[in-house]
Parts: sequence; C-alpha cells; structure tokens
Amino acid sequence: MNYVDAGYVFEDVYEMARARRGEKVTINWIPATSEELFGFSPRVRKCVLAYRAGLHRHLERHRIDSVALLEFRTEVYVAQNFRMYVRSYVLDDRNKEHIVFVHS
Repeated sequence: MNYVDAGYVFEDVYEMARARRGEKVTINWIPATSEELFGFSPRVRKCVLAYRAGLHRHLERHRIDSVALLEFRTEVYVAQNFRMYVRSYVLDDRNKEHIVFVHS
C-alpha cells in the first residue's frame, strides 16, 4: 500500500493517470531514469527512490540476475473501457518480453 508522508502513493499515481487520459504513467526501474521523477509528487519520488535502492537485493532474493534485465518498468494507465490498469514490463537479455498485469 506504500503509505508515505500521510498518504498512499498509489493514489498520487492514479490521479496522474486519470489526468493523462489514456497516456501511461511510467516508472522506469531498469535502467533507472530520473526524468520521469520530476513529474511525480514528492511522495511518489520518495517511494520510487527507496524501492530503487533495494531493487538489486530484492532481485537477488528471487535468484534473478539484474544484468539479465535490460528493461523493467511499471506502467499505469486508464484504458478505453475507463478501467485503471497497472502493468509490469520486463525485457530480458534474450530479448524476451515479460508482461504481467499487476492490478486491473
């Protein structure tokens, strides 16, 4: 649920997705980029930076070699059916895409 600074992080991200009307809100984990962070609220930035700091250890615990992941991102958007979707996307070093809907 990520309750940070007296609020839930997902609420800030959902609000951004609603305002973008179908355009995705993207959080890049690998490679970590800072450009998108400037568009997020301080609460979201704080949470993303904390998760990025622990990502390598998290992957190790699950026996995933982080160098095998070329891209890893989370996408949040409102689809044409007006439902909120949260999608995880990974591109591995074999150029295989892995897509999972985290919440729909």
